Amino acid sequence: METRLLEVMEQVTLYLKEHLPGYTVLEIRKKSYHPDDSHLYIVSAKKDDGTYAVWTCWNQKTETLNHGHYGLQSEEACKKIMEEFYYGRDLVL
Repeated sequence: METRLLEVMEQVTLYLKEHLPGYTVLEIRKKSYHPDDSHLYIVSAKKDDGTYAVWTCWNQKTETLNHGHYGLQSEEACKKIMEEFYYGRDLVL
């Protein structure tokens, strides 16, 4: 795992511990590979009640977690949302 992603994982874990203590990080992905988005990530986590959540925007600059999708029933549901909100390298504007 790249160093920057490890730093993001540490910050997200601390954030969840303080603000959403029932959640454990499952996966973190870059939101896009556009240079202007280098500080944006998508996060999935599992809650201690067995449900899952995805936040489609972790901002590493402000260390904030936004746009949550809660009460998901599976990791597959998380992955689907993460894929829907990912802006790929081949995105043409």
